[in-house]
Amino acid sequence: MSTEQPDTSNQKSSKKGSLTLFIILFIASLALSGFLFFKYAKNAAQIQNKNKELTLAYEALNLHADSLQMELDKAIQELQNEINKNLAQEDLKEDLRIQLNSKKRELTSAYVRIKSLINSGGNNTQEVVASNGNNRSNLLNAKGQISKLVKLNYEYIDRIEQLQNDYILEKSKSDSTSYLARRLKNKNDSLKVSNVILRDKLSKVNNIRISRLNVYPIRERNGVQENVSKAKKTQRLKVSFMIQSGEATEEMEKELIIRIIAPNGSVLTQYIDELSDTDELFSMIETMTYDGSEKSIVYYYDQEAKYKPGIYQIEIYSDDMMISQNDFYLN
Repeated sequence: MSTEQPDTSNQKSSKKGSLTLFIILFIASLALSGFLFFKYAKNAAQIQNKNKELTLAYEALNLHADSLQMELDKAIQELQNEINKNLAQEDLKEDLRIQLNSKKRELTSAYVRIKSLINSGGNNTQEVVASNGNNRSNLLNAKGQISKLVKLNYEYIDRIEQLQNDYILEKSKSDSTSYLARRLKNKNDSLKVSNVILRDKLSKVNNIRISRLNVYPIRERNGVQENVSKAKKTQRLKVSFMIQSGEATEEMEKELIIRIIAPNGSVLTQYIDELSDTDELFSMIETMTYDGSEKSIVYYYDQEAKYKPGIYQIEIYSDDMMISQNDFYLN
């Protein structure tokens, strides 16, 4: 009888411990279930909010496959027209023509890509509402790509047009320079012939011989002379030359007649603003003392009329004979 009492106590202790463990596990299970419930409820709420935002954006933009397709067609057509307009230029720079043709091919590829997005997002509206929003995302993506395509391509076309304008300007300058070079060469050839004749005439005693004849367009600032090349900046002309040493029987006064001829063939004068073609007109008459010695001479010519761009010619006469001539250019 005394040996059965410990067995009953052990059984009670074992049952009590199992009950406690069961209660603990049950409470832990409830806590885990509650944690998982709130976690998934939160994720579901976030997904629902995102779908609501996507729905609002979709409705605000009024995104429909048909309207987006029309917008895409219009954008591509306008861009193609702009490119074709530039390609139609006969003097289009060749590397720019290659770039524009390449851009046309890129537009075709972009059209196919965006059209695919639009088609994938163009399902029935009720089905879209019930879906996870992928179709609407495609339409939003297509809308953004159309806007980006238009912006980038118009910026690209603007750059191409600017490069073409720069090319035309440089080509015009080059053509003008080539024309000027040919004209100066013809003038130079003519001058060589004239110089042969001139040297023969200047061989006479007491005749003045001139070398280094130059004309410098200048303007004055604060009493300082500055050489310029532009017609609109020219205030006066500085005429410079050397009187060569020669044989003079006596010291004498020599009259020099200076004629400056404008690009249109008219003679510039100090006394009238308008230009005239008559041989009697002159720009300046200067008197110098000639004794056969070499000397440097500088005269200044002023006029009220504005100078025009082009090639000018200067001629110097003495004793009714032209003794020197030269050209100068204003741009």
